[in-house]
Amino acid sequence: MSEIFSRRLPESINRIILRFPEDVQEFFLEMISADRSKQTIANYAYDFSLFFDYLESKGVALEDVDPKVLKRFFRHIENGYERTVHVKIHKKDPVTGEIQEHWTERKHYRENSRAGKQRKRASIRSLFRYLVKTHFLARDPMEEYEDASLRARNLKKMPVFLTQEEAMRLIQAVSQYYEKQKRRRHRWYEERDRAMILLFLNTGMRVSELVGLNLNSIQSDRDSLHIIVLGKGGKERMLKLNRTAAEGLQAYLSQRPREHVPAEHQHALFLNKNRTRMSRKGVGEILRKYVREANLPPKAASISPHKLRHTLATLLLSNGENLRVVQEILGHSSIQTTQIYTHVINSEKDGALDRLNELM
Repeated sequence: MSEIFSRRLPESINRIILRFPEDVQEFFLEMISADRSKQTIANYAYDFSLFFDYLESKGVALEDVDPKVLKRFFRHIENGYERTVHVKIHKKDPVTGEIQEHWTERKHYRENSRAGKQRKRASIRSLFRYLVKTHFLARDPMEEYEDASLRARNLKKMPVFLTQEEAMRLIQAVSQYYEKQKRRRHRWYEERDRAMILLFLNTGMRVSELVGLNLNSIQSDRDSLHIIVLGKGGKERMLKLNRTAAEGLQAYLSQRPREHVPAEHQHALFLNKNRTRMSRKGVGEILRKYVREANLPPKAASISPHKLRHTLATLLLSNGENLRVVQEILGHSSIQTTQIYTHVINSEKDGALDRLNELM
């Protein structure tokens, strides 16, 4: 691909955006100007790609979209969908030994979770509002569609989290896994994986925040380590690492590869086996490996990086920490988001139920 939409975005996302109509591309330029995170922009690109692929398959132009088309699109992806992603492959020429690059398409089937459905509606809503605001469209079909739709019940699920004992088992699973390996040539993998899990449990950072960390995100102050996390909306927060997490991170840094790291990835804190920046998907796969190794109970078997965030919040509040402090640690813009964890650890409610023994 010779043309580049924005040098601030990954090549794979550039390839998606360049397929969109020019007015939709302008929407992404506005997002970049507003300093939206790369992950947010990527999510919009993926959502729009699904939508425009559907319109193309039905022969519908963007300006002809109406509530009926929107209804059929959301029904089409209701229970899952196939996503096409572009992946750059590096192959060594058997004759010259030169590393050659080429792009290939890979298709992945994705379940459409409740949160995923809400995000896609929000994405499409934002697009049509923008197109009306810029006078590309005279009306907003998304408004008409939502006015005519039945509101989905607002079901709030309790966050899934690990107990303190389960969290310890997950940390110990890293050593257990590598003790079973006959060859331990890649010791830095072990130190990296342990450091990532400790950072999740110590800071509650999002997976996008973790993979975005650079070497200069670590700040040393006498005997303590702090880490600068770039959160949603470009908001920074500085978090102190406890002794265990600090030692785990330092152990990884002492083993982190320094040679054969591509120039654009030299500053990345966490590297994958190709010595490039870790991806969200890569982190998720690593975590699932140790969840299996730890043989956690069914409730915890689907633990994801985000659920380790739930774990920290729950442990902090169970320990009597102030709700506002937990909000700042997690980087929640609203304290209402943090309050969901109080339902999980409401000791007064538990005590009231325990005292029923005296009455029954």
